[in-house]
Amino acid sequence: MHNYRPVFRVQKPALIAAAAGCLALSFATPIQAATADDTSTEPDLGYCPRPGSEVVADSAQGGMLGDEAAAAESTEEVLPANSVPVLAGTQDNSLRVATYNAALSRDSAGDLFEELSAPGTEDATEVARIIQTVRPDVLVLTGIDADAGENLAKAFNTNYLAVGGEDRTGVTYPYFYTHQTNAGVESGADLDRDGTIGGPGDALGYGDFPGQSSMIVYSKYPIDTAQIRDFSSLPWKSVPDNSIPEDFTELERDILPLSSVAHWDVPIEIDGETLHVLASATEDVSATPHGQARNDDQIRFWQDYLESDTEYILDHRGNRGPLEDDAAFVIAGSLKADPQGHGPAEPKAISELLKSDAIVDPQQERTLPPTALGRGVLPNNPDAEYHTAPDPDTDGETYRADYVLPGADLSVTDAGVLETGTAHNDVYRGYFGIPSSDNLHHMVWADIAIGK
Repeated sequence: MHNYRPVFRVQKPALIAAAAGCLALSFATPIQAATADDTSTEPDLGYCPRPGSEVVADSAQGGMLGDEAAAAESTEEVLPANSVPVLAGTQDNSLRVATYNAALSRDSAGDLFEELSAPGTEDATEVARIIQTVRPDVLVLTGIDADAGENLAKAFNTNYLAVGGEDRTGVTYPYFYTHQTNAGVESGADLDRDGTIGGPGDALGYGDFPGQSSMIVYSKYPIDTAQIRDFSSLPWKSVPDNSIPEDFTELERDILPLSSVAHWDVPIEIDGETLHVLASATEDVSATPHGQARNDDQIRFWQDYLESDTEYILDHRGNRGPLEDDAAFVIAGSLKADPQGHGPAEPKAISELLKSDAIVDPQQERTLPPTALGRGVLPNNPDAEYHTAPDPDTDGETYRADYVLPGADLSVTDAGVLETGTAHNDVYRGYFGIPSSDNLHHMVWADIAIGK
């Protein structure tokens, strides 16, 4: 069992970056990794610092969390009117973790990989633009076809993330992890109860082909691949007190895994410290008749992994049991449930997770540019500032679907939600001047203090 601190500190995000009068600051982040392109380099970054914060630069050798950070000389620079200010850099000894539903999915296997094999795909460029704005150190990217595995992850990294523009600089992730998920894998059963076997609703996880709308973890720091735990094959029926519907046949109970996409524990090594990134993309409640039951148990899995001494948890290596005691962790991904009952899912499972003593819920808030604040563009709903996704069942409605939830033993120094598309795009061009796009999902991020 973990021992959790009853007191933690969360600072509200200071996210507004002016489009003029920004300070230009350059720093380098460590990119000594094995999985991706060894020849890539991290470009310099200009940004507006938080009000009241000192302008510092990390040592090119020491890295973001190193001890060699020193004050950097800065010069004023007026950005173009259509530029995209990036978020202020993290405080010393902090790590920025983010998750984003990229909505980069195509109708057929191989189509997205073909497009990403060269720069120029519009929606992929927009996703890269968003990532380059927040510039996370660790990114859990959901909603992206991963049927081509590491080749696709590398193509997006090389041809989009690393490619900047007139108003932004590229960002590189030399470490990444992706693997076969359950999305689109044929089950051989009529899971969606439409009278026929086959199609996206009958897959082990909703999808037209294996790997559709799956997940990739990108990192600027080394991933301990030998210690990754993949729970995607864990049978749903093995979960104690599971919510499997009573009308499921024995065959369906035997074949269906808990994960509709994946549940991964990805350990990342950061200056001698290990952070376990608990990444998942859960069941879309609207997709299948059993969506609610499966979504509940998929969310509850993480609570079991953190708090229970249960032996039902089994990874792909045959190792049993929950996360080891005192391990530093952050849950990140698309859980597709809102504790306030917005959206298609029932709030019980996500509410119980958020109330757990094991985690911190930063409740990342949006911050609007001054021109938008005076126009009342947010819905008249006090919960909407946390919302990250459109409600698939109700036009114009949104809900909180995506989360970055650090362990209670970690301090959150900053957090936020970056708006990237809105129904109010006739009023403003999106938060931080980012043009609205067809993807109405929003990136969630949190800065976590790591080390001493």
